[in-house]
Amino acid sequence: MMMKRVGSSLFIKITRADEGYDMPTNKVNNKSVSAENTNHEDDESLVSSENKVNNYWLINIGDTGGHEIAENNNVIANGNRDKLLASSIEGKLRKESSLPTRRSIFRIPNLLRKHNEKVFVPNLVSIGPFHHGKKNLQAMQETKLWYLHLLLERKPTPDTNLEYFVKVIRSTEQYYRNCYEEKFDDLSSDQFVEMMVLDGCFLIELFKVYAGELTQDKDDPVWAKWVILALLNDLLLLENQIPWRVLECLFDITWISGRRTLPDLALNFFYSWTFEMSPEIDGVGKNLHLLDFIRNCLIRSFDENAENTKSFSWQSIPSVTELLQAGVKFKRGKDNDMLNVTFKDGVMEIPPIRVQENGESLFRNLIAFEQCEPNIINSTTHISSYAFLMDNLINSSKDIEFLVEKEIMQTFLSSEDTASFFNRLNNDAEFSSFSYGELFEKVTQYHQGRWHRWQTILGRDYFSNPWSIISFVAALVILALTFIQTVYSILSYKFK
Repeated sequence: MMMKRVGSSLFIKITRADEGYDMPTNKVNNKSVSAENTNHEDDESLVSSENKVNNYWLINIGDTGGHEIAENNNVIANGNRDKLLASSIEGKLRKESSLPTRRSIFRIPNLLRKHNEKVFVPNLVSIGPFHHGKKNLQAMQETKLWYLHLLLERKPTPDTNLEYFVKVIRSTEQYYRNCYEEKFDDLSSDQFVEMMVLDGCFLIELFKVYAGELTQDKDDPVWAKWVILALLNDLLLLENQIPWRVLECLFDITWISGRRTLPDLALNFFYSWTFEMSPEIDGVGKNLHLLDFIRNCLIRSFDENAENTKSFSWQSIPSVTELLQAGVKFKRGKDNDMLNVTFKDGVMEIPPIRVQENGESLFRNLIAFEQCEPNIINSTTHISSYAFLMDNLINSSKDIEFLVEKEIMQTFLSSEDTASFFNRLNNDAEFSSFSYGELFEKVTQYHQGRWHRWQTILGRDYFSNPWSIISFVAALVILALTFIQTVYSILSYKFK
């Protein structure tokens, strides 16, 4: 900014941002400017008939004292700073305008992580950028490279070549980056694309070998039992995902017509190691990543058959043991439909559930995904709702033992550990809607009815075994005979 006095007027020259003007230090191209060190011969070039000239503005302040000049100088400087800041923000808005409406791969919030951090962190393999480069996961990087080498060597299709993989993934790199909650600016374009290609090809080859489409190398360390169990766990962690579109893209390039589809291969790989769900893939919608794929497999039939979802209120229902005392009966529900729990005419139907050692990890990551993903939060939180339902039904090992006896539950843990498993799942989870709202209302109404409780007490205390029934019937017969004899005696005396 330059100030010049011409006659009785004072003019100020304010350069634009693109001329190197540094507003906070009042410099132009790093040189301080003031009215005192400006040459008089520049007057005519500075003043023009217009107040705006090419790359600068002229502001006629008029005849004024030094104090007023200083104040006006600050006002003008602050005004221009506001313009520069607004321009900077607009630039950022234009830069971010291509972001998708939803991000799908998140870092676990501390609120959920604090309850059991180890179930959110991979132990063997990193997939995607969150845990990329960690020293304890580097051993599997060599295996990924080996799988990629085998794929390129096999060359199932004419387009199966590394240059084409890189070209296709790089063409939509920004979309893939935008799927993540964090920006990962420390990863260059080459590093990010290499990671997507390497991780994607590894997963596809892994699924194909498991399905028997490719021959399993006897020296492949992946197929040691402990390794495959660790892989199954790591590949379903929320922080350990790559976009499903990466898998689809690479799979389509290498797919041979007539072979299994990507969803079919993925479900085949995880089916035996997760919860009870249908081995068929019909009805599975669009997927965001592998964890979302498993979630979609679990909820696909539930959406059609579930009780009406309602706004959530902190209402709870009694445990299995308490409901039994109130006359509720429990029945094993349909296989492969884990979430479809129903209650009708005093009978609660619960589809079978299998609890394994990795169950807490999978449950917690599914719940965390529902808590983080806005589009799911705004509709329903089916997995979180199911966990809350089971937490209500199970209070002790006695509840577990009953469900196991009824073949509703299969557990590889002790009864105490299984009960604890369900009781700690839903810590700090929030609900915008609840998938079992109507079921909770029906159960509460039934439990509060006295007649059902009396029926149960009568059956438990007086008809719990055959001898009790025989004794009760005998007592009724004796009572009836006594009544008849009494009536006969009265009538005989009256008409005597």
